[in-house]
Amino acid sequence: MNLSNPTDGQKLKYIQILAVLGFLAASFYAPKLWLTTKEFPIIPLFDNLYIPTNPIDSILAWAFMGSLLLLIFKPNRILGLTIVATYTYLCFVDQNRLQPYFYQSILTILAINIFPKNTKPRTILYTVALIFFATYFWSGVHKINEIFYEQWMHALTKHFSFIPNSLLEIFTHFVPFIEMLMGIFLLINYTRKFAVLSILLMHVIITALLFYLGYGFNVVPWNVQNIASVYILFWSLKTVSVFNFFLLNIDQKKCIILIFTVLLPFSNLFGYWDHLLSYSFFSSKLKYYTIEINDEKLKNQLPSHITKYIRNTEGKYLIYPNEWAGEVNRVLFYPEDRIIHYLDRYIKSFSETPDKEGLTTLNIYNQ
Repeated sequence: MNLSNPTDGQKLKYIQILAVLGFLAASFYAPKLWLTTKEFPIIPLFDNLYIPTNPIDSILAWAFMGSLLLLIFKPNRILGLTIVATYTYLCFVDQNRLQPYFYQSILTILAINIFPKNTKPRTILYTVALIFFATYFWSGVHKINEIFYEQWMHALTKHFSFIPNSLLEIFTHFVPFIEMLMGIFLLINYTRKFAVLSILLMHVIITALLFYLGYGFNVVPWNVQNIASVYILFWSLKTVSVFNFFLLNIDQKKCIILIFTVLLPFSNLFGYWDHLLSYSFFSSKLKYYTIEINDEKLKNQLPSHITKYIRNTEGKYLIYPNEWAGEVNRVLFYPEDRIIHYLDRYIKSFSETPDKEGLTTLNIYNQ
């Protein structure tokens, strides 16, 4: 590969390899996420869905990871689409697998393999570029809210108290627009390299902070993946028009990717699509809950794999799903209301009277 001026085909090959490697690295960090028999309940999207149990769940997980590895050495459209379909089913089985780094990798594999073999590489490359545009543009859009400003300002004043508050406040209000512009500038010839350098710097800072703080290692492969992917895809890219990314050779297949990168993230503003699947990262829109156990009898009936996560805080018995999921699945609890309500019902199911009112209380602790 000519690093200074790779062909479109070479770019697509290496971006797909990076997507696979990023997915595998995050998966091996969180192996139990792909199993159904563990000390954290799976949360299926549909009732009456076939749930593979041991050893079928392990066989399916290994087969899935093996197919991803095979895609590196034997890239094939049918294999790529099979991987996308398998991941979709695995997420139907357990929605906690809808982590943004897995989602981005699978969407990248879909964008590359959804087109017929005779499709021009430039058409596919423009389609893949939409994923990275959406990642940064929508992440900025979703940060335009008062809670983000309050939390971001609080964090800045805590760690950078030596900087005047007025400057920190100005910077805080500019953050969403800076990130939006990163996505837009990737599509414009004159600003593209500036956007690439800004994005690379952002991911380097994030990765360094994760190691400094000693947590969040599950997203390190994602940051490294985006550093390499954004550079390979955009650094040497020359385009005629911004609109070509959206409209060049548009057909039903490209429209599928446009739905996931434009329409659905936009619909999130009205509550019609999940936050993390809409690139709403660190936007303060995500709601993380505690489950408060109000009934002493229920607390005593819970099995040990749950009770060890009960925290006595000021006389209240609290379970932090993020702590529980983080230790078992090695990922954060997926932050949607339907997921926490399912977990709440799971905990209540250990009671002799699971339908009794007041057994538990759900409290949002991060807003």
